[in-house]
Amino acid sequence: MTRDNNSSLFVPPQRVRLHEGIAEQLKNKIISRQIPAGAKLPPERELADAMNVNRSTLREALNKLESMELVEIRHGDGVYVRDYLESGSLELAKQLLIRDGTPDVGILRNLSELRIILMPEMASLAARNRSEKDLQALEKIVFESGEMPMAEKDWRFHNIIARAGGNAFFVILLNAFTGLLRDYAYLYYDVEKNARNTEVYHREMFDAIKNKDFEQARQKALAMYIRAEQELFKTIANIQAE
Repeated sequence: MTRDNNSSLFVPPQRVRLHEGIAEQLKNKIISRQIPAGAKLPPERELADAMNVNRSTLREALNKLESMELVEIRHGDGVYVRDYLESGSLELAKQLLIRDGTPDVGILRNLSELRIILMPEMASLAARNRSEKDLQALEKIVFESGEMPMAEKDWRFHNIIARAGGNAFFVILLNAFTGLLRDYAYLYYDVEKNARNTEVYHREMFDAIKNKDFEQARQKALAMYIRAEQELFKTIANIQAE
């Protein structure tokens, strides 16, 4: 995705429905531990008055938080804050990444670190298990994708690799990463050097997978993702310094 001004990483929050705004406020307090795990929220009427909303709106907000596994609603008892590090799933990841409409750079770094761990193993598994059909699909995206934007090409490239490995959870995790990071891909791919490095990486990874050299595939992916993390956060630091 191309942006004319990288400062657009930090943008005003979009207008939201009232219950979503209430849920966002409470979510941020829970994630930041201002409301600690195990705490019981004030009674419904008291909390609604404090937030200047009616009880129906508050209930919608609390139901949204329960769907995120941030609170537990115990009917007849009250609402208790859950420890998201114990109860959270991939569904919570986007809620952690975006706070008040802007990305949390610390969480973005956590995601990048996780990719560095997972992606080399995904590439190695693809080199071990790929079929001729997988190789043909990979060859087409590497050498015949024309003017496809690099962010889209890279996602398709890795989707083929994830499928070639034969492990469905690698595909699911890759889709989760893509969904979380898609809006920020331009921070990396809009830098010409990074786009060129990605092209080279695609060709080298294709050769490793073609030759079923799983150790080479692992090492190429590890080097690429370490370099990508460094370049991404260098760009973010430059934006924040402006």
